[in-house]
Formats: sequence, C-alpha cells, structure tokens
Amino acid sequence: MNVSNLRQIKYLLLLINILAVMFIAIVIRNTTQYICMLGAASSFLFEVKAIPMNPNGNYFLVFALSAVLLFNFLLRQFVIPSETDKITVTLLLDSAATILLMVFEDFNYNGIILWIIANFVYYVNSPKKFLAIGIGIAGYIFSNYGLLSIYTPLFSIEKYFVVYQSFTRTLLFILYYSLSALNLIVFIIFCILVIQEQEGIIEEVNHLYSQLSDANKELKKLADIKEKMGETRERNRIAREIHDTIGHSLMSISIGIDAALTLIDNNPSQAKRQLQTVSTVAREGIADIRRSVSALRPDTLGSHRLSQQISHLVDKTVNATGIVIHYTCEEKLEFENDEENAIFRVVQESLTNAIKHGHATVVDITLEKKDGNLLILVRDNGCGCQHMVPGFGTAHMKERIEMLDGSIEFVSDDGFAVKAIIPIRVEGGNDKSIDS
Repeated sequence: MNVSNLRQIKYLLLLINILAVMFIAIVIRNTTQYICMLGAASSFLFEVKAIPMNPNGNYFLVFALSAVLLFNFLLRQFVIPSETDKITVTLLLDSAATILLMVFEDFNYNGIILWIIANFVYYVNSPKKFLAIGIGIAGYIFSNYGLLSIYTPLFSIEKYFVVYQSFTRTLLFILYYSLSALNLIVFIIFCILVIQEQEGIIEEVNHLYSQLSDANKELKKLADIKEKMGETRERNRIAREIHDTIGHSLMSISIGIDAALTLIDNNPSQAKRQLQTVSTVAREGIADIRRSVSALRPDTLGSHRLSQQISHLVDKTVNATGIVIHYTCEEKLEFENDEENAIFRVVQESLTNAIKHGHATVVDITLEKKDGNLLILVRDNGCGCQHMVPGFGTAHMKERIEMLDGSIEFVSDDGFAVKAIIPIRVEGGNDKSIDS
C-alpha cells in the first residue's frame, strides 16, 4: 500500500466536495443577481417552487463551513494524527458542518456525506466506526434531493442553470454532474485503498504474531533445557554428597572394626573403646547422609565453619583408623558456603582415598594462601598408583573445583598427592577467606 497515494486521494476528495458546494453557492448568488439585472424575477419565481432566503448570506456561510472542513482536515493530517479523542471531535464537527451545508443548499448536493464516511472509515478503528458509517449511508440515501423535494418545496439548482444561454447552461450542467460523479469515483478509490492498507496491516500483524509464537516456542525449549540442566546439576550434587559422606564414613567404620577385631582377644577394653569410636563415626555418617540427601537444603556444611569441620574430620579419622594426620593451616578459614563445601569435600575424599586405596599410615594436609589463590595439598605415604584411573570420587573433586574456576591435579610420586588451587573471590567483598 502506497501511503502517499492514499493521502493524495484524501486531498482530492476534500477538494472536490468544497468545489461542489462552493459551485452551487456561487451559481445561486450570481444567477440571482443576473435575474435581477435582467428584470426577470417575476417570471423566474413563477417557474420555481422555492428560492434561497438569502443567497448572499448563504454564499458566505458555505464558504465559512467549507473552511471548517479544511481546517479540521489539516488538524487531523498534521497536528493530531494520533490523538483519537480529538480526531473524533473534529469528525463530529465535520458532520455538523456537512448537515448545515446541505440545508443551506436545499440538498442539491449530498455527495459531501461521502467525505464524512471516508473519514470515519480511515480514522476510527473501534466498533463505533460501523455505526457511524451506517448512519452516513442512511443520511446519503435520505438526503437525496429528488426524494426530499416530493415532501417539501426545495429550490433546484437546475432551474438556475436554465436561466442562461445554451452554451453556459450546458457548461454548468457538465460541471455540476461532473463534480458529483467525480466525487463518487474518488470515494470508491479511497475505500479500495483503505481496504488494501488494512489487509496489509492484518498481514503484518499475522506475521508478527507468527514470529512471536516462534519466539515463545524457543523460550519454552530453553526453559525446558534449563530445567533439565538444573535437575541434572542437583542430581549430581546429591550424588557427590552421598558418595563423599557414605564412602568416607564406611571406610572409617570398616577400618575401625578391623582394628577392634584385632584387639578384642588381647585387649578387650581397648577393643570396646575402638567400637565406641566406630559407633560415633557411624552416627555422624548417618547425620551426614541425611543432610546430603535432603535436596531442599542448601549446599553448606551446617552451622560449623570450615576450620572446625576439617579439624573434626581429622580427629574422627585418627580415632577411627589410627593413622597419623598432620593438618597445617596457619590462617583462619572463612569462605562462602559453596567454597567451604568444595574445600571440605576435596580434603575428605583425598583422605578417604589415601586410606582406602593408598593404605597410607601418614597423611599431610596443608591449606595456605598464595598469590591470591587458596592451595589445598593432601599428600600421603601410601603405595600410590602407576596408572591412575579416574573414578567417581576424583571426578567429583574435579567438578567441584572447576565450578569455582579452580584447577586440580593428582600426582603419584613417593605416595600420592592431591593438589587443588582455588582463586580467592575478591569482588562483592568475598575476600574474607583468610585473615592473617
């Protein structure tokens, strides 16, 4: 749809209607003067049913009302093109001006109603548009001069034409009917262009709706994928917790029971104390398991801070297994919950592997701050391994450290060592990891 064409059609439609009403007013005024000049008023009055009460006054009124139509059109076109309420007011003023124009000219021209209908078609988008158009069509039908002249005496513009000589008379008839016909043709073209424009808008709306639907589908897919990823992360988190807590607890219990079995014949009292220690480890392991499988609880170590948790882990393991553990940390440990949980689990899993797989008797655990990082080093004197096969525990250690943007390596050289490096968070005031 070419918008400029539609705008030009509107200009043309208004111009034709103003010319039509002005043409009638001018003919009435000039012909009345011409008749008076010829002294043929009596014979003219004998031939007509009615005449205008004030041809000169009507001329100026028609001119003023035409100016109102032009002014309202310019307002809609350039001043208030997007203000619906004000546009409605101008359309109502146009309607009133149109009725007055037809009355002043005794309904010799009612084509100006088409101008009103065209504006309601173009500017009004609410259902009230159809009511206004219906009223306009009814007004166009019942304001027909031939129909109204049956019931009331009206002056006829054609009677004023016949006053003139043949050439002038013919010319006036041609102008009069040409303006009426041209007005109807332009109105039809205008309606066709408006329909095409509205069809274009509907197609564009449908296209945008289709794009919106596609975008919604993509968003739903992304939401489903995100939900699946969240579920997977949560399952992995629970799996890591169960593995770490059960593995360490069962390993400690197993070694503790073995020690008790060894002592039970030669030193029953020592064996009893060993079993009591194992019982304590078992209860703590159960508590850890319950906390870990609770998916609704945050990934924290509970109310105890990291240093307390590691010290407790060391004491518990020493009591249950009898191995020697050297724990070195000269600085206070305070991290965010996710960091503390990852550090603790790395130390716990490393300690478990040292006892379970390395059969170590001595384990050194060191935590220190270095170059803006936290270094975790767990080294044992066990048998180590020539060809390390990553298992469930080492994979989870790697995942935990990588989630904190850290790195981890496993070294089998004169025992086994786990070395993890975690960047200490600085932004957001989280650099509270180690206070000297």
